[in-house]
Amino acid sequence: MLKSIYSITEVSRLKFRRMILNLALLFITGFLWLIGFFYILQVTTSEHLEYPLVVGLLSITVGGTVICGTQIMYFLHKILQLIINHHAFSQGAITLVKRVRRNIGIISLCFIFALPFFFTAAQADDAPGVVLLGFAVVCTPFAIYILSQIIEDLFISAFNLQKDHDLTV
Repeated sequence: MLKSIYSITEVSRLKFRRMILNLALLFITGFLWLIGFFYILQVTTSEHLEYPLVVGLLSITVGGTVICGTQIMYFLHKILQLIINHHAFSQGAITLVKRVRRNIGIISLCFIFALPFFFTAAQADDAPGVVLLGFAVVCTPFAIYILSQIIEDLFISAFNLQKDHDLTV
């Protein structure tokens, strides 16, 4: 009796965690689209763009981040589904992790296009600290990309260990 109650509470706890994680992914995706929408709204309603090249390059950054970020959230949702179905260390999960890493790499490259914006903002306000802030913002996706490479290697190692364990047993 006690064991069946424990398993019921454990199942409900897992369902609750899954719901929270799915809501978090949905919230992050909505936030990305909201930022993209506000950026498009700001650019299209401006009467005169003072630095059209800088705005264009920043548009590449925002657009690439919204598109690739949405794909990342979708792939993370699929990985969550694999974890729930007890297929966390499968070839499908490794493929999804590689896709997440690729999209993070694309976002990292898109963030390089934001550097002229920070240089322009630093010159306009005579604030050299804005350039340092810009470098920090641009370097952050590269750090996340390196972390995603480590996670991919961990998934591949776990998959190989699981495959060896299945062959041994």
